[in-house]
Amino acid sequence: MLLLVVGFVFISHHIQAQTEVDAVVERMTEFVAEELGEDFDFSALSERLYFYLQFPIDLNQTDGSELRELQFVPELFINNLLEHRRRSGQFIDVHELQAIDGLDIELLRLLLPYITVSSSSSLSEVGVGELLQVGTHDVMVRYGRTLQQRQGYTVTDTSRSRYLGTPDQVLIRYRYRYGQDLQIALNMEKDAGESFFGGAQRYGFDFYSGSIYIRNQGKFQNIVVGDYALQFGQGVSMWGGLGFGKGALVQGVAKQATGLRPYTSSNEVSFLRGGAATLSLGRLAVTPFFSWRHLDGSVSRKDEGQFVTGSIGQTGLHRTPTEVANRHAVQQWVSGANLLYQHARLQVGVLSYYTHFDTAIEPQDVLRNRYVFRGNALWNSSVYYNHSWRGVYLFGEVAHSHGSGVAFTQGLIATLHNHLSVALHYRNYQRNYHSFFSQAVAAGSGVANERGFYSGLVYHPSRQVEWIVYTDFFQFPWLRYRVDVPSQGTDILTQFTYTWYKKAHISVRYRYRKQQENLETAQPHRFVADKYRQQVRISGQYKLDDRWTMRNRVELLHYQKESEGSELGLMGYHDVIYKPLSGKISGNIRLAVFATPSYNSRIYAYENDVLYGYSFPMYHNNGIRTYANARYRIGRQVDIWLRYATFIYRGVDEVGSGLDVIAGNRRSDVKLQLRWQF
Repeated sequence: MLLLVVGFVFISHHIQAQTEVDAVVERMTEFVAEELGEDFDFSALSERLYFYLQFPIDLNQTDGSELRELQFVPELFINNLLEHRRRSGQFIDVHELQAIDGLDIELLRLLLPYITVSSSSSLSEVGVGELLQVGTHDVMVRYGRTLQQRQGYTVTDTSRSRYLGTPDQVLIRYRYRYGQDLQIALNMEKDAGESFFGGAQRYGFDFYSGSIYIRNQGKFQNIVVGDYALQFGQGVSMWGGLGFGKGALVQGVAKQATGLRPYTSSNEVSFLRGGAATLSLGRLAVTPFFSWRHLDGSVSRKDEGQFVTGSIGQTGLHRTPTEVANRHAVQQWVSGANLLYQHARLQVGVLSYYTHFDTAIEPQDVLRNRYVFRGNALWNSSVYYNHSWRGVYLFGEVAHSHGSGVAFTQGLIATLHNHLSVALHYRNYQRNYHSFFSQAVAAGSGVANERGFYSGLVYHPSRQVEWIVYTDFFQFPWLRYRVDVPSQGTDILTQFTYTWYKKAHISVRYRYRKQQENLETAQPHRFVADKYRQQVRISGQYKLDDRWTMRNRVELLHYQKESEGSELGLMGYHDVIYKPLSGKISGNIRLAVFATPSYNSRIYAYENDVLYGYSFPMYHNNGIRTYANARYRIGRQVDIWLRYATFIYRGVDEVGSGLDVIAGNRRSDVKLQLRWQF
């Protein structure tokens, strides 16, 4: 049976490419979306997946790093695959995956479109002329805007906050690739409200990003000039770009570091700019790096005449006079190196780097900020490891910000038998640990002031059934935003999924979260109250035939905070997806209804979008949400996408807040995207 599945998926993956990518992105991002926000850019993940659809990973050449970039392949399986190749020799056919421990039907289905056993192209003995003729070019232009006028565009009083630019959103993206060994990337972006060829953006776009990426050249594994991201260890000390933690993929608690990679997202934070390379010296890989960037920051002048930065901006938006004044106000230098030793199934790494700012950082002088970073320079160092042995994968990292605190994490993932896996993870991040680039598993917003223990189980009694459950208990030893005492919390999730292969699936999920937050009203001898969020979700998908697919979800959320009552939120949607095996037109539509009394009972839902454009809008208040996407292919080189989406709210006279207020009860957005490949 497994052999038939391999053959079927391998044949069909090309015609279902975007469907497969959408499924992976939704599965990986639906948990982090609520923490990152509805406008976070997930395009780097989808671009990576599409890249490996076009240039599949050669199982005979990979060292595992490309498989880690997919994000959904368990580290234990990667180690088993590499050990199988070491013992049995090179793969002859993808069907040999059946002999590797840790493979199940779902992982097989997700993995097959991205792998091959054919040799990939190399830059060796390739001239400049051949690079220009044989390489592939990809140009994409995206335009979008909100159809209704926001209040920020109507303000004419120059003494008030207002939007200085137009409501148009524009993204131009260029990629050049020669196999997997050479990539050139360029992004140019203008957000809604930003000026274009005027004001602070006199050079056109507000954000420019580019990189040249070369790999597999002698002893150089990777070379990047321009914008890049570093991912080492478990993200306690250094992790740039998109990262995942606890969620429906229980093995996600073991972060899969990809080392040095080019940064190709349009997100304007969480990357480095300069140069880096990974040099292979036998079992040792050395990655030196250097970065110099301008960051957004609120810079002010003290009475003594010294300039200080109150906070570093994280939005990348430069629409209002204040945002423009903070644009590129702070300079940051980063330099350091990572050493990674690998022998068989053991990896041990040592990382050290130095961060310097041209102005000292001085956060607001309030009690909760007592242990946060102050100054203009910081040394970070860490030691990390991972090792697999007889179905057990061990991983961990200990990091130190010199002169202050320590952060520590340790975990394991074990296959108890063919149908049952367990994941355990402990973390202890001291309140005075500092890092500007950490993205470790955490319940809070940063890697500091937290202790927690996570445990998860995945049970596969058959290829149709999957049951997962995890619990996460955590504490915050010091004060936090809106929590003026030490606090604690709990996060519990269980999910049952039944799948009719390639036909339908149904999933039932329950999630319980408890945290503490300041009381809104004064209470004798009490400062915080317990806050509860409970969610029940039933979702399903059914494939009518080779063209039509139906998808549904119903979600119920109960919110309660002590002494302040409770709320009940409800959201349901129905999707119709049209994707023929061949043809020029494809698309999908959604109709959703929701009733969520306030922001506290908000519900997030994944939405299909134009290529590389994924969204997780927030459903709150009462109303209807609908959208439609259409794709039209012109020959083999040109594609056009069109998207229309609207919220229609009930019982309101305006939508949004602040400068984003729209008169009336409707907000509608359109996108038009063109891609040309040659």
